[in-house]
Amino acid sequence: MVTLDRTGLLPQCASCIRRVTRLSLNARPPLQQVRSKSKAARDAERNVVVKLRLDVPRFGRAGSYIPIAPGTMRNRWFPSRIADYVTPLQLKQLEAEGVDTSRDFTFGVRVPLEETEEQDLLQMPKQHYVRPIEIDMLSPTRSMELINTFIPPTLSFFRKPIEHTQSDAKQRQGASSAADVLTAAAMASQPEPTANSIYGSVSAADVVTTIRSALAHNDEAARVLLAESDVRFISGHVDGDSSRVKQLGDFRVEIQMPGAEAPLTRNIRVRAKENS
Repeated sequence: MVTLDRTGLLPQCASCIRRVTRLSLNARPPLQQVRSKSKAARDAERNVVVKLRLDVPRFGRAGSYIPIAPGTMRNRWFPSRIADYVTPLQLKQLEAEGVDTSRDFTFGVRVPLEETEEQDLLQMPKQHYVRPIEIDMLSPTRSMELINTFIPPTLSFFRKPIEHTQSDAKQRQGASSAADVLTAAAMASQPEPTANSIYGSVSAADVVTTIRSALAHNDEAARVLLAESDVRFISGHVDGDSSRVKQLGDFRVEIQMPGAEAPLTRNIRVRAKENS
């Protein structure tokens, strides 16, 4: 029986070694060729869809949806209020409606082939977004109800009365005839003050300020918008001027906001201010 040694099966010459090596290489399965994505496809996956707020040359008109690089949107367009982000829910709705979200490269191109530089648009002063103040306005009827609830029937004010003395007039009489004539003319041109006259006056503005101070202690009542034109005196006021009184006593004011059905009346009590 012949015993075969393993070394006897190996090729013994250079030609045999090359043939065996070539057969081994050809026996391997061919490598699968993988084609990489194009640059346009990769950019389409990385871009985000935004909604333009302004006309941007080479991109599109205001209100259109276009893709843009996330870095450009984050660092330049959104801070400059050029475009707004589109949420995933809005993007799905746009796709369902078949809205075109491609970029318009021909928008804003001048003839002959002159384009408006994007840098000019970005160099414009930034328009900072200011959120509008939302105020829940009270109706005139509700405002009058709050005034009627929180304002007492009588509002008191204190003013310094005018003291009437005749000593100065008597001392000046007889100094000279010309001085007496001038004094008499000046006194005749001025209205004669009454016994209850005060320095200054109590005006509709004073009444409004007092009402606002009383309403400020309630959150809902503090939103009442009361103007000076909504308050007028119906007794004791100066002739032809219903916005103020200039004497001590008790008076009445009428509060009527535009749109309210009926006015409110309150008593105004003007008392003498004691000297400190």
